[in-house]
Amino acid sequence: MCDVDCGSQTVGMVKSVLKWRSDEAGAAKELWDGLQRRNERLAEVLRSGETGEIRAAVSRVRELIRDMGAASGVPIEPASQTELLDALEGVEGVYGGVVPGAGGFDALALLVRDDEATRARLEEFLARWSREKGGRVSLLGVKGEMEGVRMEKVGDYAGWITKA
Repeated sequence: MCDVDCGSQTVGMVKSVLKWRSDEAGAAKELWDGLQRRNERLAEVLRSGETGEIRAAVSRVRELIRDMGAASGVPIEPASQTELLDALEGVEGVYGGVVPGAGGFDALALLVRDDEATRARLEEFLARWSREKGGRVSLLGVKGEMEGVRMEKVGDYAGWITKA
């Protein structure tokens, strides 16, 4: 995940997309269904380990997300994020990425090779991008896990919990 030094009005963006979805039900359903199929294909690619196919699968998902943004009038993948995501594809070990959630200007979710060399290249690229573009984009210390849902032990969070 990357933090991008901007913000988005998520609630308003979601309302606008849902209004478009209601007003243009037929076209919206077709686009939504196509996006679901492309997301399922991306999941197949990831499950199969076909790393050479990841970039194309992510690109096809992003294409429909941009179409949805254009149709709804919402900057789900704004041009500045498109430019950054496209540029990140040139970093060795970066397979692709998307603007997560409702979209907007504030974050990126990336699929990257999980090694220190890739992390170093990515951090160097983001520092250079931030200097050259006049913003701040930084890698967050989070990554995906394959564990799924788990039960937490409340004792692990004892210092965080206060009694009222």
